Amino acid sequence: MSNRTLTLMMGFVAFLILAVGVVFVIAVVGGGGDDNSSGQPSSSDSTPKPKSTTGGICGGNTLVTFGGEPATLLDPIQVRDEATSEYVVEVFGGLVTLDLDLKVVPDLAESWKVSDDGKTYTFKLRDNGVFHNGKRVTAQDFKYSLERAADPANNSPTVTLYLGDIVGLKDRYNNKAKDVSGVKVIDDRTLEISINQPADYFISELTYPVGFVVDKETVEKDQRNWTRHPNGTGPFKLTEYKPAEVIRLKRNDRYHLGAAKLDEVDFELGGGSLLTRYENDELHVGAVPAIELEAVKGGKSKLSAEYKPQPRMAVSYLAFNLRQAPFDDLKVRQALAMTIDRDNINNVLLYGTQRVADGILPPEMPGYSEKISSYKYDPVKAKQLLQDSKYGGKLPRIVLTYAGAGGDAPEILQAIQAGWKDTLGIDVVLQASEFSAYLRELRKGTFQMFDAGWAADYPDPEDFIDKLFYSDSPQNEQGYKSDEVDNLLRQARTERDRNKRYQLYQQAEQKILDDAVIIPDFWPIEHLLVKPCVKNWPQVSMTVPKYRYLEIDNSKGK
Repeated sequence: MSNRTLTLMMGFVAFLILAVGVVFVIAVVGGGGDDNSSGQPSSSDSTPKPKSTTGGICGGNTLVTFGGEPATLLDPIQVRDEATSEYVVEVFGGLVTLDLDLKVVPDLAESWKVSDDGKTYTFKLRDNGVFHNGKRVTAQDFKYSLERAADPANNSPTVTLYLGDIVGLKDRYNNKAKDVSGVKVIDDRTLEISINQPADYFISELTYPVGFVVDKETVEKDQRNWTRHPNGTGPFKLTEYKPAEVIRLKRNDRYHLGAAKLDEVDFELGGGSLLTRYENDELHVGAVPAIELEAVKGGKSKLSAEYKPQPRMAVSYLAFNLRQAPFDDLKVRQALAMTIDRDNINNVLLYGTQRVADGILPPEMPGYSEKISSYKYDPVKAKQLLQDSKYGGKLPRIVLTYAGAGGDAPEILQAIQAGWKDTLGIDVVLQASEFSAYLRELRKGTFQMFDAGWAADYPDPEDFIDKLFYSDSPQNEQGYKSDEVDNLLRQARTERDRNKRYQLYQQAEQKILDDAVIIPDFWPIEHLLVKPCVKNWPQVSMTVPKYRYLEIDNSKGK
């Protein structure tokens, strides 16, 4: 999920990139979970609130933006998509967090020390860290929260993915132990976490929501419905959630890192043109349709000065299930990869608004290399590869599943489908799946071929290459297994020289692309509009807590 996750990728997220009138739906962290309608209705504070009485939308102190519908309950241990993470990182917090420069910085822990062997982390908690109800956060609260995440009864889809390095966590998750032996309370303000082997990226993993603290009393008082009124520790409190309408967050005045300058943040979940609503002064943040983008970017639009392009540390892709025919044959996968003209799709359908992905790691990711390359468009070679495959061009029925509500499939998928038909004579069925069901079946490995993606949870190539493609990773929905890649990833896990570690990931990435496990298509860009009255809007490529930094300059709205 990364965070953001996409992980979505995610992890990936799903997250919605409302970038040019085209919606990319990227599953960031695959996995099962409850539909949000079962336990996350609106709070009792459901009276619509006016944006301002004077000065238009810039006359008040509530930021109004757009948001994606959460795919899960607002429970940190269930988050596996970027839309949900957007809210959870503002309501909850952990030992550490990511700042606007994507650096790991203290959150509820004011400091930490790492043992010489790199296997023991000792965190000292802040004196002023409190839950939203004013109760002090202690080391026991973190112990409870990590134990809760690891409890198999809670079926967290992300806990072994992000916290599996903690000693004893997998034993607890597999019901072989009653607690997580690697998490120890030294005293109220001191928590010790031991991991199985040194891992340069472990401290970054703790920024993912599954490592956040929750209030035991609130959770256990009403285990089914506690997320309606979560008692978090973040810079904002959830005051209202009306599905398909709004998520409203209110400032936490006792936030330990400094109270936000905004009174509230309203995420509007409804439909309608983001550009029209932005121009009608209904939103502080909007998006540029593809047809308008050239004028906006070129300075020929009245909105040019308000344009904020935001490249995402994410990748969208098509993935094969290598456990199912015909994708057990490398030549079939290569043939399909070589029949997708990504440049043409970007230029014609997307008006050149996205970046064609030639690899897995996006350019913003540390460890990215321009030398990495995926298969180029080559229809002649693709035809030959298909004939040379063990299927001899006579393929079984192929179904490509995507997250959607039915109706016409996305134009991008239709263009790819037409290319396969025209060039290879393959009829691929496009099948929609409701988003929460899509995530659930993805985790089970049901799909033959699927449209997906991954968004960074933290800025480290391990979050993409290891989490998606290691043979035993719960996120390896492709069923991919390569001894060569596994060996490279195991070496990278314990390599403490960061540059050497990045080189190992690059070797693994190229091997994965050569094996045509996925077909990367785009590194997405959000094309946003932000009102001039909004100060300190950050240019950040992934989901981090950011709204506490923003201000509304009322003088700009008059």
